[in-house]
Amino acid sequence: MESDVAAFRRMERHLLGSAQEANYLVDLSNVVRDTTLGGGSPRALQRLRLVLRALRESTGDHEVTVHAIADNSLLHPRHDGEFPDPGEGPLLREWRDRGLIAAIAKADPDLLDHANEFGIRVISGDYFRGHRGEHPWIQGDREHFLKPERHDGGPVRLVLRDMRVFADSEISREGERDALKARNLLDFQGRPRSDVLGRSWRCPHPGCNPGPAVQGGKVVCRSHRTLLTDTGPRRRRIQLKIFIDGRCHAWENLSEGPEGQDKEFGLGRNHLGRVEERHLSDERRRAISRRHLLIVSSRGVLRVLDTSRVGSRIRTLRPGGEPTPWQPLPRLDADAGPGERIARAFGADDEIEMVPGIVLRRSGQRWPEERPEGVRAKPPRRPRAGDELTNPG
Repeated sequence: MESDVAAFRRMERHLLGSAQEANYLVDLSNVVRDTTLGGGSPRALQRLRLVLRALRESTGDHEVTVHAIADNSLLHPRHDGEFPDPGEGPLLREWRDRGLIAAIAKADPDLLDHANEFGIRVISGDYFRGHRGEHPWIQGDREHFLKPERHDGGPVRLVLRDMRVFADSEISREGERDALKARNLLDFQGRPRSDVLGRSWRCPHPGCNPGPAVQGGKVVCRSHRTLLTDTGPRRRRIQLKIFIDGRCHAWENLSEGPEGQDKEFGLGRNHLGRVEERHLSDERRRAISRRHLLIVSSRGVLRVLDTSRVGSRIRTLRPGGEPTPWQPLPRLDADAGPGERIARAFGADDEIEMVPGIVLRRSGQRWPEERPEGVRAKPPRRPRAGDELTNPG
């Protein structure tokens, strides 16, 4: 009788190492781990075979090709026992070595880059919530994602997905989860490690504002791989995101004051200084006042007053529904003392329109990275291959 591995080798004619030439993209880790497709084991190549069969039947093309991308952890030898056949893990590594599949630290960014560049559909059960900041085209997409589904032991079918529209706070929160996982900063229950994230750290390299990671049980600098020194509790930070014509081009981390004390922060034109002119013309930049908003932070609560020449407005984005009508922000009364100001709460689902097309929102991140006060006009780069500190698994 033919072994499972010998049968799986017949799938090789459908696997292409180039995304540009493939008919479809496959989120290989997602498919192989999807227990709803059958089998009780945590991982199974049979699920990929069922997906390829569904592709052949739905397209009518018996030579249909896919470019499959996996996370490195799917191929690690220590997980071979999670496959029903012990030869499946070695077969995946052989496919990687022969260039039939791709395996990298995190598959999602490459899957989405290829889908965006080449217009190829992605087969996956993931909503890719944490990647919508870099890929806003995913919001509400109904054309580019296919979900494998199987009901009552029947055949696997590929169903076009409505990717839905998620609030920016949820997108930020999911993106933060992905980043923390890559740095071994989630505990065994998948929760952020507050014992590390709630502390301030110093790197021995001058001028480094370290992003901590855990490697071999030690807290190290993500950039330099050197041990970090604990310098005490970390003051809570709240991240704001500045959107220009619907896309985030800058952000600001606000740190709270000492316990029980409010901290005031003025946000204005200078905080858009590093946004490139192709995204924000000088004329639109000048429409922002030098001190456009006064934001008061206290114990995770933000309140805001308008200090601009032109006036700003605020509304609430209701998940699954229409936003509330715009309302003008209360203006700062120069004669009022701090205790007499009537400020507007700035909640997680609110957005402030500073001027038309330039909007401020709160991020959903609980642990924004340590960096100096001040806006960053470019999102963090994706780590190069080998940069991530995640232990396999």
